[in-house]
Amino acid sequence: MAHGVRRWICGFGVFAVVGASLVGLAGTAAGATARMSARETLAAQSVYQSARYLHLGSHGAAVKALQTRLTALHYYLGKIDGRFGWNTMEAVWAFKEVQFRKRIPPRPDIVGPTMWRDLKHPRMPRVLKPRGGPWRVEINKNVGVLVLYKHDKVRLISHVSTAAYCRPDGCGWVTPDGKHHTLWFTAGWVKGPLGSMFNPVVFTPNGAYAIHGEPNPPSTISYDGVPLNPASHGCVRIPMDVSRIFHKLVHLSATHGTPVYIFGRNK
Repeated sequence: MAHGVRRWICGFGVFAVVGASLVGLAGTAAGATARMSARETLAAQSVYQSARYLHLGSHGAAVKALQTRLTALHYYLGKIDGRFGWNTMEAVWAFKEVQFRKRIPPRPDIVGPTMWRDLKHPRMPRVLKPRGGPWRVEINKNVGVLVLYKHDKVRLISHVSTAAYCRPDGCGWVTPDGKHHTLWFTAGWVKGPLGSMFNPVVFTPNGAYAIHGEPNPPSTISYDGVPLNPASHGCVRIPMDVSRIFHKLVHLSATHGTPVYIFGRNK
């Protein structure tokens, strides 16, 4: 059922999107969560004990152990290839945000002894809406994370960047609190006068706000990409690897979409 022309506001001004379609239940993510084999467990334990420091650009067995553990904890969606790229970095950010319950945690770009210890006995994300339904999305603007629950179990934890109340191009931008629903999805890039967004999943009836992918940020603190600081004009920005499957993990419907609960301050 075609929607025809849709108007997008959120982080990029007003968009005209032609041919956006309602999509039904899109299914679950391809493949099951990676499980640690006995050999991988021993390797990981060795790495944890050595507490090696890792950062963007690191590579090797320690990075592979890190990726394996973050995958098992639902933070990492990329390949377990032993290469510490931006997908790994953003998963590390999400993990640290949950552990410290801060948008900008201590030493966010470094995996050191503290994080190795936390990986062994991690803190779970704070539940924001315990009676919000067994299949729901919770977005904590204060911490900068999105948690997707299915059958009341965590299926995905992602770093996000929400609205910066004041940006270089003006003030007054907000990501709306409250209960919303995943309404429809548009594949690929959507372009407008202020930029582009990838694979947007719209969650307000007026088409003004979406959860969508953004390329890697140029730095930890930025107004581009999905940095640690609030950066958007209102939409919820998620890393590109997350945006490639997020629409498959939610139910898209104009009347019964997956609930999206958004909490936190607008700064």
